[in-house]
Amino acid sequence: MSATMKVLPIFDAGDLIRALPFKEIYLHPGQTYVSKEPAQISMILGSCAGICIYDRRQSIGGATHYMLPQWDGSGTPSTRYGNVAIQELLQQLHIYGSNVRELEAKVYGGACMFEVFREDGTNDHIGSRNISMAIDALSRHGIAIVAKDTGGENGRKVKLQSETGMVSVSLIRNS
Repeated sequence: MSATMKVLPIFDAGDLIRALPFKEIYLHPGQTYVSKEPAQISMILGSCAGICIYDRRQSIGGATHYMLPQWDGSGTPSTRYGNVAIQELLQQLHIYGSNVRELEAKVYGGACMFEVFREDGTNDHIGSRNISMAIDALSRHGIAIVAKDTGGENGRKVKLQSETGMVSVSLIRNS
């Protein structure tokens, strides 16, 4: 995870009112980040899943980026697995005072990046399993999924503004 500071100008009726500093955080697979301070949390997803969760009451958000749906219980638990990563994200939000009933989620990724895995037509690939796990886990916690951009054959670049919950997604064409 790397962080840099940027300043964004905010304009109102053409006048510069103030500049908001915010951290830029890039999540690699297996990383989770929650911030009470303004931060832009970015990740690049292929078959991985990216889950963004926002607490409207407190105006804080966070995200996790994971590679595989389920930790099988062997070895050390890792946030490279969806069930561990989502639990870690919820735990960090809870530490900041979030109540699970006040959270909303956005789910991204889960592409099938390689044609060889699309040929059988079953849609049973690692990306689809990552997304199914996220939807199931969020549903079990009673967290509403308010946006979803998943599947397909292209990667995505996802950017979350932690203080507003706004997410921008751009496709990365598969070549």
